[in-house]
Amino acid sequence: MAGTDDGSTAASPGGCGCDEAVAELWAYLDSELEPLEAERVKAHLEGCRGCLEEHEVEVVVKKLVRRCWSDEEPAPAELRARIHATFTTVTISDQAGRS
Repeated sequence: MAGTDDGSTAASPGGCGCDEAVAELWAYLDSELEPLEAERVKAHLEGCRGCLEEHEVEVVVKKLVRRCWSDEEPAPAELRARIHATFTTVTISDQAGRS
């Protein structure tokens, strides 16, 4: 899981914690959040290096998936879910190894 520089998952001044920010990243990237929630996630990303790094990885993954699928045949929702689950698992495992 992503976290702050000191390894905590505390809420940022915007009121959104790491767990919530990471859980909402795909919706944030797809502009599917309500404006207030999007602002909370954005504020958290601006103040949390760990979550910002997670966001950057997911941006790259989204671009790769988009490039691999034509406009006529969109990527299946299951693929996006599997990729997200894999990155969440890798991030959690990586953070646990750093403790």
